[in-house]
Amino acid sequence: MLDRRLFTPSLVVERPRVAFGDGVTEDPTSVPQTLWLLTQAQAASVDPGVRILHPDRNDDAVQAEVDRILVETGQQ
Repeated sequence: MLDRRLFTPSLVVERPRVAFGDGVTEDPTSVPQTLWLLTQAQAASVDPGVRILHPDRNDDAVQAEVDRILVETGQQ
């Protein structure tokens, strides 16, 4: 208090305003790691994995990708 009166009498103290964003961004490696673990455990089929990795694709595009994956891995 004494420092303020002697050295900075005209200083106006303001509390900072902190604004947080709308949400937390997800770690970009968490989804692929989760899908890899599900695949290794044979706990999920190919279709949900494609839908999770490519949520913007329609059903036909997802099915085409699933078919390609199954052919490439020798499962079809």
